[in-house]
Amino acid sequence: MAAGKAARVSQAGRLGIPFIIMGGSIWLVQDRLEPGVWDSLPGAALATPLPLVAIALLLTCLSFWAIARYDRLAHRHLRSGIAEGRASLSGFAAIAIGQTVGFGILTGAAVRWRMLPQLGLGTALRLATLVSITFMLALGFLTALSCLLLPAPSWALPGALLAAVLLPFALLAISFAPLAAPLRHRIRVPSLRTCGAILGWAALDVTAAALALYCLISVPELSFAVFLPAFLLALGAAMLSGAPGGVGPFELVLLTLLSDIPATELVSAIIVFRVIYFALPALLGVALVFLPARAAPDAATCRTAPRPRAALPELGILTQNGGKIVEHDRGAFALWQTTQTATMLFDPLAGDVEPNLTQLKRHAATCNLLPALYKCGAQTAARARRSGWQVLRIAEDFVLDPARYTIDDPARRGLRRKLRKAERAGVSVQRARTLPLAELAAIDAAWQAAHGGARGGSMGRFCPDYLNQQQVFLAYLGEQAVAFVSFHVTESGVCLDLVRHHDHLPDGTMHLLMHSAILAAQKDGLRHFSLAAVPSLPARLQKLSAISPQLDNPGLRQFKASFAPKRRPLYAAAPSLASLIAALGDIASEIHRPRPLSRSEPLHDEVEENDIALRLEV
Repeated sequence: MAAGKAARVSQAGRLGIPFIIMGGSIWLVQDRLEPGVWDSLPGAALATPLPLVAIALLLTCLSFWAIARYDRLAHRHLRSGIAEGRASLSGFAAIAIGQTVGFGILTGAAVRWRMLPQLGLGTALRLATLVSITFMLALGFLTALSCLLLPAPSWALPGALLAAVLLPFALLAISFAPLAAPLRHRIRVPSLRTCGAILGWAALDVTAAALALYCLISVPELSFAVFLPAFLLALGAAMLSGAPGGVGPFELVLLTLLSDIPATELVSAIIVFRVIYFALPALLGVALVFLPARAAPDAATCRTAPRPRAALPELGILTQNGGKIVEHDRGAFALWQTTQTATMLFDPLAGDVEPNLTQLKRHAATCNLLPALYKCGAQTAARARRSGWQVLRIAEDFVLDPARYTIDDPARRGLRRKLRKAERAGVSVQRARTLPLAELAAIDAAWQAAHGGARGGSMGRFCPDYLNQQQVFLAYLGEQAVAFVSFHVTESGVCLDLVRHHDHLPDGTMHLLMHSAILAAQKDGLRHFSLAAVPSLPARLQKLSAISPQLDNPGLRQFKASFAPKRRPLYAAAPSLASLIAALGDIASEIHRPRPLSRSEPLHDEVEENDIALRLEV
């Protein structure tokens, strides 16, 4: 009982803090005003010229038009399925009411839940939290810039410089840094595109709000360059206080920073501003809240097609990375969404390149993501370049036709030597009918211990459920399994997937495994066999290989070259150079710091140093 009472008292104390701040600030404001000012305020406020009131009203409309865009971005980010018009309307009402009555997150969540009941309270609370936090961060950055670029109090400059540097750095670190990967896996971090849009709308919002108050202050000697930093600092103090409408802290900061302005002029302008910018929108917001609620979401979502019966083997990757096949009226493509990008994997599955690029860009916009192509073929890359996209060669695909495969080819002379070495060492290969999962798991654990763990994204990790759907070949030394490889197999062909082995294998073991799989594909009448891709950058970027060894692996390249496959260049592309860099950085993060495996569905397993082939050759 005592503990419960103490908790209630503590909670009441926390809820009362904003009102205590408000009361203390009003007392300090009153102490700064000369006697008789309060009596003159009503008359001064009523004397405000109507044209200035009309201008303030128009600027308030502009500010709230920008405010309503916050919720559009938040709904896109959380993929709520709510139409943009209804998202904007509920966002306007939530912010108009919340900024007036205080307790912005709780009030905003309640209003959004009332107007969009299909969201549920949890999603409404996440929306309110996302909008509040991202706006405060944007406001902090904008305030810092204004204090650095415009006349501002000297005490604000160190904090402004720190914020202007640390906030962008923190955003980039959270978006791409390896140490921040666990955070990106636990919560859906807003994309750079989302953050940029929020910053733009916030700039329009606060500038319009500042102009609305500025035009009401009839003091010609006050310049907007001086007023804007003071307004932003006052607005930040008001929001951090949690006081209803920011009453008290807002006035106190403005009176302190604009001490040269007559108090009567300033306070009377703030009163008119509060009526226009707070009271009127709040009344309109309340009216919207009590309109009949519509429960059904009405935003269109892209269709997710079932996996085709004769799917390309490459599409197996979608099972592991949460991707899907998106069909539209002019084509279809494989879609993989990461923190920053909506990525078309491989070449389009149906239709011409241009309509698929258009649909990809449209889908990316609805999710606040950057559109990108990853590991597409030369023809798709050329069409994308003609459409104005930036293109970069990133890999080479190694493919061969099992029907034409023969060990007697002079180009496979080195391969024959490797196979003889493996056979002399007593290595044998079997095509698994029933998987010895305990042995496979032991091999995988040993491999990860030796190679620093598994990667993800377009590569994969050991998953017994998924291996049971694949074709697996095991290498034995005596009766002990020492290595295995797995493949995606469809009617279209075979694609190398998972590669695992113990250390200190007899020379040629992995060659024998791959050779046996190719012969099996030949026996099954398949015409396409992918040995997967190897990173391959243009000559001008080869120096990057010295920075990151993953960008070049001569041993892996030599291994695959011993089978004398054809080599096909693979490309990445994005609408601009900046978005291409961001997309590749984001994809690299997904690969090197993969998300935890979900046991709720089968996952794709992919070798860390091999990636899937991306074009089908029949």
